[in-house]
Amino acid sequence: MHLGGDERGVTLIETMIAAAVAVVAVLAISNTIFVATVATKNQGTETTRATICAQDKTEKLLALASVPTTATTAGFSNCTQPTATQQASYPDCDVTGITAAGWATGLLAGGSTSPLQMSCPASGSNIGYTDFLDQNGNQLTGAGCSAALSGKWTGYIRQWQTTDADTFGATPALKQITVAVYSLQSVNTNNTRPIAMVTTYVSDPD
Repeated sequence: MHLGGDERGVTLIETMIAAAVAVVAVLAISNTIFVATVATKNQGTETTRATICAQDKTEKLLALASVPTTATTAGFSNCTQPTATQQASYPDCDVTGITAAGWATGLLAGGSTSPLQMSCPASGSNIGYTDFLDQNGNQLTGAGCSAALSGKWTGYIRQWQTTDADTFGATPALKQITVAVYSLQSVNTNNTRPIAMVTTYVSDPD
C-alpha cells in the first residue's frame, strides 16, 4: 500500500548543518559567560584590594592620634599643627610618602575624596591628602610627587578627607576621616573605576 504525502526523512547534511548551528550558538553563549565571569572576578578582586588599601591608610592616620613618645613624634596635637611646622618638626605626621613642602598635613582638616586625582596635584585641596600605590599596593615615595611617580606604574590612587566633627565644642576634639581608593587596573564599568571607601573617627587621647 502506498501512502500519499512527502515521507522524506532528514538527510545527513541537514543534520550536520543543524549541529553546526547549535555548536556556534553554544560557543557564543559560552564566550559571553566567560567574559562576564572574568570581569566579575576582576572587579571583585580589585574592590577587595582597594578596601585593604583604604583600611591601611585609615590605620596610619589613626596612629597619628596616639600619645607621642617624644616631643618630636606624631601625636594628635603635634599632627594638627600648620603644615610647615609639621614638615619641619614632626615628620612622622607625613603619611603620603612624599616629603616635599606642603605634604605633611597629618590630621589637619582638608582634602577630598572626589573627583579622582589622576596626576600630581599642583594646587588645590588634594595636596597632602593624596598618595599613589603601585599595582601591588605598595606606596610610591619620593622627595616630590613627580619624583615618586617617575618611571613607575600607578595601580591605585588614595585620596582622603579629614574634617572636624566636633562642631558643638565637645571635648575631646573629634576628627572624621574618609579614605577613598581608586583602581587604575581594573575593567571599567560605565566609564568609572571601582572604588572602596572607609570612614572612621578619631579623638584626642589627651
